[in-house]
Amino acid sequence: MKIGVLDSGAGGLTILNVIRKKVPALDLLYFADSAFAPYGEKSPEQIQSRLIKIGEFLEKQGVNAIVVACNTATVVAIDVLRAHTHLPVIGVEPAVKPAFRVSKKRHVAVLATPLTAQSHRLKELIELWRSDSQVQIMSSPTLAFEIDQWPASEVVVDKLVKELCQHMLEAEVDTLVLACTHYPLVKQIFIQYLGENCEIIEPSEGVTAQLYRRLQEAYPYEVQGLAGSEHRGSIELVSTKDIVKAQSLRCWVEDQTAPIDVRSVSL
Repeated sequence: MKIGVLDSGAGGLTILNVIRKKVPALDLLYFADSAFAPYGEKSPEQIQSRLIKIGEFLEKQGVNAIVVACNTATVVAIDVLRAHTHLPVIGVEPAVKPAFRVSKKRHVAVLATPLTAQSHRLKELIELWRSDSQVQIMSSPTLAFEIDQWPASEVVVDKLVKELCQHMLEAEVDTLVLACTHYPLVKQIFIQYLGENCEIIEPSEGVTAQLYRRLQEAYPYEVQGLAGSEHRGSIELVSTKDIVKAQSLRCWVEDQTAPIDVRSVSL
């Protein structure tokens, strides 16, 4: 079975890595829409049109399900994608529910791209689960983009994260929701500046669990075969920019012993 995982850049590899750990028999095709990045600067209509094209591409590649591993794309375009494909489509949402559960000081920060930070869906989730917690919604228009330029952008990323963390520390935040899949790629930098006492929550485990549930519903017999399989699936990395950008995705793949194919496509 093959799973398509899409994002505007490298961020969704945080979710691909967890899928790989939990279900290593799956073949994984990672689609980085680097030529169209960052999604946070695009209109909802542009992202919706783009996801339809990507969905059509992934269908032609023979995937059995699509993971939209991008908070911004999930918020503004997942319903449109679902209406244009017969495949199971799994999205990613800010993990505010577990954040409110673990916060001891009842002060949570949600860090997102501007589109996600302003979305009606994020506000709905916060109001549903916040109870008596204080919530600080923060956004960065450039952090996801700079992470995509890693390692050349390492100094810039460190500076951006340090400034964001200073604001959180001043506000006595004790739990941080990383509401963009790019951000967990540099989780260690957040830990460095926030300290070990600040809980950092991201959605990879939950998205992987939901993917597995949807696969069981859609392909029950095939999933039974995955459980005891010793087969290790392949990993394919695709970029819409160029082969250099596609090759740069390798550094974020945790399973470096896997067979990895890299290519660029025009879309």
